Amino acid sequence: MLSVDEYKIAFGEDWQLSQFWYTTPFANRLAESIYQICPDSSTNVAFLCCPTGFVAFQHLYGPRNTTRLLEFDQRFSVLAPELFVPYDINEPDDFPDSLKCSVDIAVVDPPYLNERTNQKLAQTLRQILRPNGKLIILTSKSVEPVLHEIYSEAPLGPLRECALVVEHGRLANDFACWGSWNGAENFGEEFAEEY
Repeated sequence: MLSVDEYKIAFGEDWQLSQFWYTTPFANRLAESIYQICPDSSTNVAFLCCPTGFVAFQHLYGPRNTTRLLEFDQRFSVLAPELFVPYDINEPDDFPDSLKCSVDIAVVDPPYLNERTNQKLAQTLRQILRPNGKLIILTSKSVEPVLHEIYSEAPLGPLRECALVVEHGRLANDFACWGSWNGAENFGEEFAEEY
């Protein structure tokens, strides 16, 4: 799998699709933090609308055939065709049956900062996450009230703001990371001293 730097050179951001890549150091910190909550190599991890996170995780800890990228942009199918799942948030029930109730950890970066996008993502997540699954959401703090409303019941919530500090290369918005499990506030804390 490509490194995050190689990926960013190969795949430019498409602002029409609300694509903004994480910084390379942050993508790697995210991958390391996810890996630390994986009980073993059979943990099913799904990245929804989060290709930079997928690339960092696969580059550092792959190849892992238990990892999936659910993404609208077909360009990313070349990264790992067998792990790519075409996904349109406007069709939240349209995904392979094999994903139903199979995901242990879902990592989501909603492409649009609004309630509708999050409602549709939550509709998918309710179907693919296992009852004891973990949800990680990376998004703008501007939608925090919406997050707490939509992601309020297990396994989607209640959400806790994590210690991991989100970094995008070009965005000035205040972003954060939330997790759905007890202790999620400690997710990424080993990197907290770096800030």
